[in-house]
Amino acid sequence: MGTACRRTSKNCKLLAADEAPWPPTSPICPGDGLDREWTALFPLESWGRNIISSCGERFRLMGVNWYGASDEKHVVGGLDVQNPDVICASVRSLGFTVVRLPFSNEMLRSSVSGGIDFTKNPNLLGLSALEVFDEVVRALGRNRVAVVINNHTTFGKFCAQPGKDSLWFDSDGWLSEQVWLDDWVMIARRYAKCPHVVGFDLRNEIRPRGLSLPYFERGISSEQPTGKLNWARAAATAADKILHVNPKALLVVERIVWPQEGLASYVSNPGPLLPRFQRNLVLGVHMYAWSGPGRFIPKWAVPRAVHCLLGSLGIIAQQNFGDFTSDQLDAVCREHWGDILEANVCPVWISEFGADLGSHEEMMWLRRFVAILAKFDVDWAYWPLNVGPKPGTGSQSGIGAGDEAYGMLGSDWKPKPSGDERLELLAKIGLLPVQAPTSETNGALRTECTREFKTFCQHRHARVGSCIAMP
Repeated sequence: MGTACRRTSKNCKLLAADEAPWPPTSPICPGDGLDREWTALFPLESWGRNIISSCGERFRLMGVNWYGASDEKHVVGGLDVQNPDVICASVRSLGFTVVRLPFSNEMLRSSVSGGIDFTKNPNLLGLSALEVFDEVVRALGRNRVAVVINNHTTFGKFCAQPGKDSLWFDSDGWLSEQVWLDDWVMIARRYAKCPHVVGFDLRNEIRPRGLSLPYFERGISSEQPTGKLNWARAAATAADKILHVNPKALLVVERIVWPQEGLASYVSNPGPLLPRFQRNLVLGVHMYAWSGPGRFIPKWAVPRAVHCLLGSLGIIAQQNFGDFTSDQLDAVCREHWGDILEANVCPVWISEFGADLGSHEEMMWLRRFVAILAKFDVDWAYWPLNVGPKPGTGSQSGIGAGDEAYGMLGSDWKPKPSGDERLELLAKIGLLPVQAPTSETNGALRTECTREFKTFCQHRHARVGSCIAMP
């Protein structure tokens, strides 16, 4: 009989394949302090190329990634410096509307392994890693920041070169596809009563593992799609299960990053995702100066000695996005995801991009890329919020040692007094710093629904009330 591992420690309990990996899960309480006018915006819904609020207005995902719960210590970064409310207040003050919050499947079964200063966070003492995650989700809600939960890795480690975290399941270990699906059902049910948890990003950056090559099956047949490595099948299965317990959640389906192709096959209609999930689907795309179109592995992820050989075979992109001119970059963005937006088919979320402030080449690329994001008016999330040492860095990990060069906060996990050019660039695509709300500004957030919107709401059998303008 097959087994699935519920815990990843040496003393883990092995479960029979027909035994439920999770006990019945009750939704957690979202906590006190939620702004009811703000939460009235939720749930969100995909409508053509846009994501709209419950008031029928566009809700722009202007986000930032806050990693750590997917890494070796199993908790978000910064808790060794500040408490979650201080960090979440920084996120809100900078103007971000959403946080993409990664987790690993290992984290769900783990205790905390460092990364918390309990003198600053006494309420976190004795909690499991998942319970700490709960408190971070609550703190984001108290600070008017929405959450998209992202299954980033299987194991608690920084996502780098292809390996055990490349696929949504571990072909050699405890995380079968069924366990992955059960984990998602538990997560979706756990946060079902947290209105600000608006979506679930099914899996980060799927790529080959050895000779196991994932693919996205184009089109749809009358029969149930098959294929163990068929990401279209797995994503649709996960979507069905999540929506069964959390029916109004957004579902972010990322494209396979190697080979990296345009999104046309992901939005074939009829197809594996559309029209079936047209009110929930958001497509995720990641782009960096060091990545490139076609078949690629980031150059930093392979030994320098084999760069030339792999480049000639098309395994590493011979030209990275950072090498493109503005016109070339515009053309590849249009081909890969811009045409989808202009055809009003489906929302696209550029859920990872970033640059090293100390790198002239990366900052030049970021300036070009932000102009393209503005041109297509696309939703986005910068990578990352984090500052300080990257988790698991060093020669044995395969990750370059040192501090997180892409982070934009100060070392105290608060906005830098001197500012940051990257934040100035993000202002060109909608980021607007906000002040603490007052009685006067609270009133300014309300707008009257239009007659057209009321008709729209009645058509969708939605609640009609006062709208809240998005910041």
